Amino acid sequence: MSILLTGATGFLGCRLLRELLARPSDELVTVLGRGGEDDLRTRTEAAVTWLGGPPLPTGALRRLRFVSGDITQPGLGLPADDRARVTDGLTQLWHSAALLTLDGDPVPLHRSNVLGTRHVLDLADEAPEAGVVHVSTAYVAGRRLTGHVLEDDLREDSGFQTPYEQSKYTAETMVHAWTRSRGRTATIMRPSLLVTDRPVPPGLPGQPLDTATRLARDGLRSWAARSKGLAGILRRPRRGGDTLRLRVVVNPEGALNLLQADYAAQAMLRAVEAPHEAPVRTLHVTHPTNTPVATLLDACERHFPGLTLTAVPELPDPTPAEELIAPWARILGYSAQRRTYDRTWLLAAVGDLPDPKSIDVNYLARAAEPVEATSG
Repeated sequence: MSILLTGATGFLGCRLLRELLARPSDELVTVLGRGGEDDLRTRTEAAVTWLGGPPLPTGALRRLRFVSGDITQPGLGLPADDRARVTDGLTQLWHSAALLTLDGDPVPLHRSNVLGTRHVLDLADEAPEAGVVHVSTAYVAGRRLTGHVLEDDLREDSGFQTPYEQSKYTAETMVHAWTRSRGRTATIMRPSLLVTDRPVPPGLPGQPLDTATRLARDGLRSWAARSKGLAGILRRPRRGGDTLRLRVVVNPEGALNLLQADYAAQAMLRAVEAPHEAPVRTLHVTHPTNTPVATLLDACERHFPGLTLTAVPELPDPTPAEELIAPWARILGYSAQRRTYDRTWLLAAVGDLPDPKSIDVNYLARAAEPVEATSG
């Protein structure tokens, strides 16, 4: 008996792996990923060892085996003997690997998120007893900015804000088609935007908010380099009106559904253990309460004490500084919605697992990367 996991070197994947290893079991866990097997082992074990939580059972890491493969390649780039090895006695197949890019060329997204899912399902054909768990995203809801999204909602009539959303939607439809044609079952997990308030060391899987914070920091640094006086405003606490005021294009009434990544992994492992009869069971792995945009802006201001941010629905006349942080504001705009997510099936599956703790400005301030002093 064995478990196969793709994406174990990612932000969520390494947490899923730790949850798998924390359970009392002698099942082998096969990690499939890019790079040589030794390098894959080093990166994976470093992430799992760093993560918090109760100590792993003695010998847990000895349950791991590593296979070098590539989900974008037919057959996952595996020779026949490796395919036979990973499918022999396979009981669960977790597909967590994905490419997360909000801008740019959609072709790599299609190759990783759509064709990659197709190749993983092809492998599942060779393991008829394996349960399939596909990690998707709550953002398959696309441009549905308001309303209550049910867990079995899967439609494209509202369109999508990004190619990433569309690629994950297409992958979900592929999983549905596969279960119908094969007479198999699958569980689809739809996490929202996952976060942690624990600083992630260099070389370990960073969180999505790191990218947004870095874009804001780089833009402000570029702008502040032109003026020592303005750089000083960013460094020091506010004194009276001595602040840099910037507008960001995002719905002032919008909110983000943020969920602690450790909680998401724990909920997913619990949910998979719950029996289900439907060919496809889809679960919103989301927080019961959305986080207002204003809270995220407040957290950003804590990292830039001389900065004041104001959310505006449109910005026809951006200042040079506002143009420089536009990539960060665009990510925030993609994420900010007013919709809510139904969690009925998730709650039924996780049993007595308590709801996650609230995410407030203090949590988000810890979640962002530490910001070094801006120099002029």
